[in-house]
Amino acid sequence: MLSVLISCLYNRLKNIETIIQGPVPNVEYIIVVQGAIEEELDAFRHNNNWTDRSDLKIILDSNVGVTHSRNLAIKHASGEYALFTDDDVTLSDNYVRLLSDSFSQFPEYDFFTFNVEDENGDLLKLPLSKGEHTRRTILGVGTIQIAVRLNSQTVTYQFPLELGAGAKYPCCDEPVYLSLFLNKGHKGRHIDKTICQHPKESSGSSLNSYAKITSRFIAFNYIFGRTLGVILFLAFILKNIKKILVK
Repeated sequence: MLSVLISCLYNRLKNIETIIQGPVPNVEYIIVVQGAIEEELDAFRHNNNWTDRSDLKIILDSNVGVTHSRNLAIKHASGEYALFTDDDVTLSDNYVRLLSDSFSQFPEYDFFTFNVEDENGDLLKLPLSKGEHTRRTILGVGTIQIAVRLNSQTVTYQFPLELGAGAKYPCCDEPVYLSLFLNKGHKGRHIDKTICQHPKESSGSSLNSYAKITSRFIAFNYIFGRTLGVILFLAFILKNIKKILVK
């Protein structure tokens, strides 16, 4: 079974009906909602019949931050593999087949990343890897590109709560999460095919605030260890000094 894990703000919950496909055999949707109270969510369910589908689980999360909701979604997933997505994407028509083929064709890999296109059909970002991932190539990965194999070990891996949208340090939660796989001996691979579309944006890659720069520092330490992490962070700062100074 495939678990599609959707992080959603309550004021965009109505968008989910257009995101999900199906019902599709052996696919479940775990929708974790933030920014509401139980009474509001109950009223939404009452007024929207599509929420009654048996392949949906809608869960209220009282916390703030996308990493909280992703970790909660993992906890409730019952599939053999999972795809992370958000409330503002359009999944590719063939995404179920793409995931099934990838996990079947490459059983030695426990996570995959895919391409994401913008509304014009252009890649949101060029992948750092065209094949097997390393700790360097995962630095360019966004959450909606990621699918993971779920088993007794990988379900224990969690997104870092101090990083990510809604947290004090708003980015770099994705490579930290994937580094748990690599540092525990799992392997990952990039598949050069498109999994979804997402509106074009650049905020996640910018370096225009102290919080975003600090996010990188924390991530480098998670991924590479303190000594090497500090060295690589300083090299990163020197390489991107113009981006930092131009705000």
